[in-house]
Amino acid sequence: MAHGIPPGLVMIAVLALAVRLAYLWEIQSIPFFGHPIGDAASYTAWAERIAGGDWMGSEAFYQAPAYPYFVAVTRLAFGASPWAIRIVQCVLGATACVAVAVSGWWLLGRGAGMAAGVILALYAPAIFFDGLVQKASLGLWLMALLLVVLAWIVRVAQAEPPQETRRTLGALGGSGESGQPKTPALARLCLHWLGAGVLLGLLALTRENALLLLVPVLVWVWVRKGEGGVGVRLLWSVAFAGGMAIALLPVGLRNHRVGGEFAITTVQAGPNFYIGNNKSATGRYVPMRRGHESPPFERAEAEAIASEALGRVLAPGEASDYWWSQSFDFIRNHPGRWLTLLGTKWLLVWNVYEVPDTESYYLYCAWSPVLGVLGTMFHFGVLCPLAAIGVVLTWPRRRELWLLYVLILTVAVGVAVFYVVARYRYPLVPLLALFAGAGLARAYAVLRGRSRQSVVAPLGVGLCCAIIVNWPINPARQLNAMAYMNVGAVLAQQGKLDAAIKFFDLALEGAPESAELHYNLGVALASKERYEDAVRHYRTALEIEPGLMHADYNLGVAFEALCRVDEAVEHYRRALTVDPEDAGARGALQRLSPGSVRE
Repeated sequence: MAHGIPPGLVMIAVLALAVRLAYLWEIQSIPFFGHPIGDAASYTAWAERIAGGDWMGSEAFYQAPAYPYFVAVTRLAFGASPWAIRIVQCVLGATACVAVAVSGWWLLGRGAGMAAGVILALYAPAIFFDGLVQKASLGLWLMALLLVVLAWIVRVAQAEPPQETRRTLGALGGSGESGQPKTPALARLCLHWLGAGVLLGLLALTRENALLLLVPVLVWVWVRKGEGGVGVRLLWSVAFAGGMAIALLPVGLRNHRVGGEFAITTVQAGPNFYIGNNKSATGRYVPMRRGHESPPFERAEAEAIASEALGRVLAPGEASDYWWSQSFDFIRNHPGRWLTLLGTKWLLVWNVYEVPDTESYYLYCAWSPVLGVLGTMFHFGVLCPLAAIGVVLTWPRRRELWLLYVLILTVAVGVAVFYVVARYRYPLVPLLALFAGAGLARAYAVLRGRSRQSVVAPLGVGLCCAIIVNWPINPARQLNAMAYMNVGAVLAQQGKLDAAIKFFDLALEGAPESAELHYNLGVALASKERYEDAVRHYRTALEIEPGLMHADYNLGVAFEALCRVDEAVEHYRRALTVDPEDAGARGALQRLSPGSVRE
């Protein structure tokens, strides 16, 4: 690649960008496109505040900060259109495909690199994430750039003549010939390690558990051959750690200034760890309190519950420490149960199903023909077996490639020890794509008769992996139903009640025991003045979850509209037992039954 950009890399970039832009065109009609919900709404509001001049904020970061600042800069540069951030992310996604291709080329060979780039360009979940207002796209781009820098360091080390390398590094403790160090080469390598550290720091500000990657990279520096003596390895380590400090230290100082606590990323780790490690944990996301899944609620609930338990108001860092302690109490007291839970989460990490967060990959597959078609061929259940084949085929080079193996395991462990959603495991994809590309390139060479390497063992491993990864262990219909419910909720907010009711009905087919779904459908039906139907769903919601917030009040409203006053009064009273501060229920009782409510 010394004589210009190879046409293959240009083709990968064009393919990736074209597919992503076509996908955006198809999903522009989805309700979420211009109406962000969940984390997307939180990031959008945060970015608006930053773009409006509030760059410092007033609290220690609870959510990873890199993405909202990225969105804010994008808004300042290109405007607040819902298209702007998505198009920028599609461009980043295309460059990530090229970066993975280049990394694979340098580490595994030209064919493997090109195949890896094409895989990522057409990988359906990657296209999905590039179209969301969500930090997963930025995180993958940073991971891809980190791989490029690490691959370049390997390439430079391999390209330098051994004697020249020894002269370059001899003054820093390397063995071999004496002489003056080759300062430009030394400075260049230092800059590469510094850049790698900055990228890992920024990745940690996007996905906090990326900090775990520091360990395998530093171990790799100290044990790989040809790196020089102790002084050289120390220099590279310091440069790498210094790069991370450039990214993380300002965040720590900022958190200390506005929140009084020095936290280099966020104060969310404790609550997140607890969500994945408690007696009620499933391995997936479960809110601390039902109905309080949005980021503002998450932070408030985590701090309020911890403060109530300890009998004093806790700072965010103290609340995080409380949840860490609660998690470790569970682990100590129930080790067998925790190990079973950990095993479940490990299988979830390696399962084909893309566990949804607020927005479901499968809903978008149904909405977009491009994503739907690509999703049948380029998904996790295909990527993993291909990567397993590539690992077996490249195993003879394990002394050169072991860092990639360990990075894969580190990312997977970093997800499994917390809880599993699709976007948390997404940083695995570029690493797996490298080996999937190697597997395809070697298979092609065997078919063309250019390699005599046996493919029996690799195919056997790939088949076993395909069976395990594609085994249905997730309650897919139930999890997908929540995505349909979210669509219905947004449509209801937009006043499109008929469409909202259709999506709620569709959601109930997958999750008929969801109190929240029955409640939301009841609200939509009541808005259409279909009060008898609304009563039926409110009652079902209360049968499933007695005391469901606001359900009794809304049931009272429906009965009042039906002129069934006694039943309305009964449910208004029940609403006050659930929430004594319910002003609507109190006012209704004073109107319908004067003197029955104490002021």
